[in-house]
Amino acid sequence: MKLNIIFSIVLLAGLTACTSKEATDFKKKVTDKEQMVFKALIDDHGYETEKSKSLIKRDFDGALTSIDKEEKLFDSVIKDLSALPVDQIKEGALVKTAAIGYYTTLKDLFLLDRESIQQQKITFTKDAQKVDKANDSILQITKKKVELHKIADTKSQNLQKALAAFDQANNIK
Repeated sequence: MKLNIIFSIVLLAGLTACTSKEATDFKKKVTDKEQMVFKALIDDHGYETEKSKSLIKRDFDGALTSIDKEEKLFDSVIKDLSALPVDQIKEGALVKTAAIGYYTTLKDLFLLDRESIQQQKITFTKDAQKVDKANDSILQITKKKVELHKIADTKSQNLQKALAAFDQANNIK
């Protein structure tokens, strides 16, 4: 009888201390996206670098092509995150929702450059009225970017909080 009780206590302690392989795999899939996105955007040959080099050359179409690539990247990340199963993973739905919200906001932020570049293109025309209107539009786009930066920061914090709750719920250290 004592042996059964001791065995039950040891088994119960072992089960509660274990982390779920599904939970650790899920977390890895979510957190790996950040490094992938960072590398694709910021790397020496990343989309942001391509876009900047194109803009320096006043190759607006080349810059817009880089933005198209960024859009595909974010769409792919959001699609991958949306497809992750969260059944039987404690706090998985919370992390999934927070991650999708974060990457959706980043997508909105980065894609605002499309509007900005289209307006920049107009500033190189000879029509002063169109140039003034384009410059006003660029200012408004910049204001939108500032707001989206704040929202992205909040979404990033929400994701970090969700990951902390996830780690605690799944005994991940």
